[in-house]
Amino acid sequence: MLQESPDSETPPSGSGVRVHRFDQPSPCGPDDELTPDDVVEALIEADRRRNEIRKHAEYELFKREVRRYVDALEHESDIDALDARSRSLTEFLAEKPAGGPRYDIAELLPVEGNFTLLAAKKTGKTTTTVELVRAVADGEPFLGRFQITDGPGNVAIWDYEMSEDQLREWIRDAGVRNTENVHVLSLRGLYASLRTPATREWAAKWLRDRQIRVWILDPAHRAMTGFTTQGDPNDAVLEFTETLERIKREAGVRNIGLPIHTGIRGDHARGASRWGDWPDAIWTLKKDDSGRRTLQAEGRDVNLQPADLTMDPNTRRLSVPVFATATSIYQGPSDVDKLCMWLANNPGKHPSKNALTGIFNISPTSAAKMMETAQTLGRIVVRRGGPGKGHEAWLTEHWEAVQSAQQEDAQGRQMEL
Repeated sequence: MLQESPDSETPPSGSGVRVHRFDQPSPCGPDDELTPDDVVEALIEADRRRNEIRKHAEYELFKREVRRYVDALEHESDIDALDARSRSLTEFLAEKPAGGPRYDIAELLPVEGNFTLLAAKKTGKTTTTVELVRAVADGEPFLGRFQITDGPGNVAIWDYEMSEDQLREWIRDAGVRNTENVHVLSLRGLYASLRTPATREWAAKWLRDRQIRVWILDPAHRAMTGFTTQGDPNDAVLEFTETLERIKREAGVRNIGLPIHTGIRGDHARGASRWGDWPDAIWTLKKDDSGRRTLQAEGRDVNLQPADLTMDPNTRRLSVPVFATATSIYQGPSDVDKLCMWLANNPGKHPSKNALTGIFNISPTSAAKMMETAQTLGRIVVRRGGPGKGHEAWLTEHWEAVQSAQQEDAQGRQMEL
């Protein structure tokens, strides 16, 4: 008969643990003895519990499998894209013959590239954007110089900044001929975050249905609504630009453009430094105190030195003059720059040609040439003065402000009537 070894551990007295002594009969009593029915019931309960646990475990495995399947469906296009882009170097090189860089916009934007347009406020960012819209839609050189390689194409402008009326007038003034090639979405005052899956899918379909080649979101900081976080702004920019790339691929868009506000100096995008990582080309628009505008571009196979821009005050059309080359570098203020700086520092004065001779100590012929050149470049507006006065010189922005004030005053009087 089995006996308990003398050195075995025994629960302390009063612990409530019963120890069955095999060499002694079990104590009798309903609380201390299991009947056969109790044993059967305990076995049934244990089996039921095991089945219940197994059922829940199988359900959890089922849910995990469903999640994996959903994830596979959601990223099916991504996997297909990975497969499509996988090839040997031999195949990769054979796809395109050897040659120099290829551009969608000559000198400024490589094939299938993206760009940012950096500009300080009131520098001409929106004007430049509208000029690009016209150039792509009509297939004409951008700024009168940079060829649109594939000719006319569909362009989408998603504007988050201007009112519909103002945007309509600015695009109308640009003189777009192929208006059916331009697709406008005015988003000022609307919340449409591309971070939301439903909006992202809608955007891809919207662009795909219209066969958009160039997609412009102006300005970028408004377009990334919903991506901003309390943490590192670089993380938000990274997520936003990756979302744009995914939409671009799904919609078949060729180029994306993001106009971005800069600080006062106009050298860097406001906010995250990661804005400089994403684009293939960075276009920088600047305007000095005299009103002189320049465009510079840098990036992958892009290296445009600052080139002068001129503006038509009537149409707000920008262009690069014939004499401005990619290697042109500013050598200091010209006579036109000096005139514009003087007008900027004397906003209430609008000198005539005769007055300019005394201001700058130059001959009447030089004064006439100065005013004529500045007007041709779109830097000033020459208007007839009052009775007994000659033609007067106005900075373009000063004259536009006067016209705007006159229009508002006329509208106010009309409402009063």
